[in-house]
Amino acid sequence: MKAEEILGRVCFDFPETGKIIIGLSGGADSVLLTYLLWRKYGAARLHGVHVNHQIRGAEADADEAFAAAFCGRLDIPFTAFRKNVPLLAQESGEGLEACARRVRYDCFESLASAPDDCIATAHNADDNAETVLLNLTRGMGPNGASGIPARRGRIRRPILHLSRAEVEFLCKTFGLSYVTDSTNLETVYTRNRLRHSVLPELKEINPQFTEAVTRFTESMALQNDFLRGEGRHLLETAKCPHGYALSALRQAHRAVLRAALEFLLAPFGRLSYEHLTAAEHCVLTGGSVTLPGGVQLSAKQDTLTVTSAVPEPFCVPAAGEKTVLPDGRTLLISRKFINCGLKGRNVHNLLFKNLLDCDRMMENPVIRTRRAGDRFTPAGRGVTKPVKKLLNEMRIPAAYRSKTLLLEVGGQIAWIEGVGAAEGFAFRAAEGWALELSVQPSES
Repeated sequence: MKAEEILGRVCFDFPETGKIIIGLSGGADSVLLTYLLWRKYGAARLHGVHVNHQIRGAEADADEAFAAAFCGRLDIPFTAFRKNVPLLAQESGEGLEACARRVRYDCFESLASAPDDCIATAHNADDNAETVLLNLTRGMGPNGASGIPARRGRIRRPILHLSRAEVEFLCKTFGLSYVTDSTNLETVYTRNRLRHSVLPELKEINPQFTEAVTRFTESMALQNDFLRGEGRHLLETAKCPHGYALSALRQAHRAVLRAALEFLLAPFGRLSYEHLTAAEHCVLTGGSVTLPGGVQLSAKQDTLTVTSAVPEPFCVPAAGEKTVLPDGRTLLISRKFINCGLKGRNVHNLLFKNLLDCDRMMENPVIRTRRAGDRFTPAGRGVTKPVKKLLNEMRIPAAYRSKTLLLEVGGQIAWIEGVGAAEGFAFRAAEGWALELSVQPSES
């Protein structure tokens, strides 16, 4: 091994300003990472962070003391957190490893307060290979095949392309001592079984197995990045008033469609492969499907709608120019001077359907959701119909109808979202002041 060649694969991908929060367990990886960052940036920008999971008793306390002393020798600011991970895992229902990981990153984030602050973790190429194998045993998709990202948000992993053997070689080269977590030797943990049983066998077949996995994950990461971009573009082009046009979604390559659905459903939580394929089947064949967390997908009337739950009905005063509704949306009522230049014409076309007569809006207007038995007389049509039938005729998807807003004035429905103003409430003058209604979506 040559130290110069190995060091050439360290990636110092950090902003020019801001703190670098280093996850320092005291093991070889994190000790080397801290030392290399100290050589590159000096002590002033660095902040070592150790999280004592309180799993290994006196041994864990000794690791904490080692990390504190190591930072002290380099004049690096240091913070230690003590978290009872076994108790926290029991309370949250998480596995011990998953809970420990979440707690660690929460501690790191608590110290990265400025916009340019970054978090550096010491994952290496062997960790990446183990992650890919672990994902494979669980039935990984494209994201799992990407392994551990070298960069995710403010998190950086500078030594991700160094093998564990190379890390230990550099520690020896620079005279760096480190501690060894005894739980890393316990094969009760799945990752340790891969580390001590599976990886050595694969390296017998191909001594360069770790490097081969690194190349594979880099290639998959590039392809996934491209697919995610195509998926977002598909959603942008398919967007329609109440969701996404099924005709556009169904014309897309299935890989792009899946990427689009994954992006679309990401705010509702991480979905399994089975849930994602169920969503795809819903898009391609129609119907509806319920996903974890009460997320409802409905593919009807050439529209894919996504709702997080059956909305609660509400009725609130439409007070002033801006009314924030219980579901997070906002009703805007603005006074507007209209001069359509067509004297005597009845104005109830698409352009003006959300304009109401100012004089008819004085009787304590309220904004509410639909109720059973509601009937409505659309301006200029000379008919009165059930609201349910009107929404169907307007091709407003069934999944959205329970969210459709109605403005009621003096006990009469004056306006319906997506339908327009009622007869007797619509603005019809060629010139004058009108009230324009619009709805802003929820920020979430």
